[in-house]
Amino acid sequence: MLERFVGRLLCSLALLLLSSSVAVAADGNKEVFSPWTSAPSCVAGRACIYQLGSDKQLYGVDGNGVVTKLHGAKSFRTSMNCAGLSSPANGDVCYDTTAGSFKFYSGGWYTVAMIYTAPLSLSGHTLSIDVGGLVYASVNGGGAGVLGIATLYLRSPGLAATGTTETELLVAPRAGTVRNLRCHLKIAPGGVDTVINTVRVNSTAIVTTCTISAASTSCADTSNTSAVSAGDRLSIEAVSSAGTASDLSCAFEVTN
Repeated sequence: MLERFVGRLLCSLALLLLSSSVAVAADGNKEVFSPWTSAPSCVAGRACIYQLGSDKQLYGVDGNGVVTKLHGAKSFRTSMNCAGLSSPANGDVCYDTTAGSFKFYSGGWYTVAMIYTAPLSLSGHTLSIDVGGLVYASVNGGGAGVLGIATLYLRSPGLAATGTTETELLVAPRAGTVRNLRCHLKIAPGGVDTVINTVRVNSTAIVTTCTISAASTSCADTSNTSAVSAGDRLSIEAVSSAGTASDLSCAFEVTN
């Protein structure tokens, strides 16, 4: 009888000691985690959760033994002004509804750094290419030698312009916008004479045009634009009233 009593007493003491070393205990409808100094060794193939004593945070160990923190930020918040939130802590994340972007706290509120320059622009969290910022094609035409008093169509640079055949300098590979016409003469028209340069689409003049007058040797049209469709044929017409103007070069862009 005495031996049986002693055996039961020792068994009860062993269970008591075992229960005092367990990291999880029941407290009503809660589980209470006792701190660990390092990650515990979980049963092979199973996952476990523990509290690390050094930072009082919860960690998980998956079935492969990989340890991860259960939350990367202490608090996720939404506010019209994240900088005005009270008692932020390092690691907090806030979605600023006014700025339309996420911010994180690390001794102060910061957004993810993004450096951009024209033709890129940022609206909220959308990064876009400015209108005219993406050049699909740069179209060049020329008229070598004296232009004379004539209506001419520019050809490839280095070739004389022709008044009989309209040269297609580009067939648009995609829809876009004609803009930024610039032209230059080696010898000015002189006096009251002019050289009027106009972009044409499918053999029809559009609003993109510039005029070189008198002693000037260059002109530009950076304001008038015209839409083109894929397959449109682009050319440049030069109407010269000067017998002395020579060596004309023009270029324009087709952009987004």
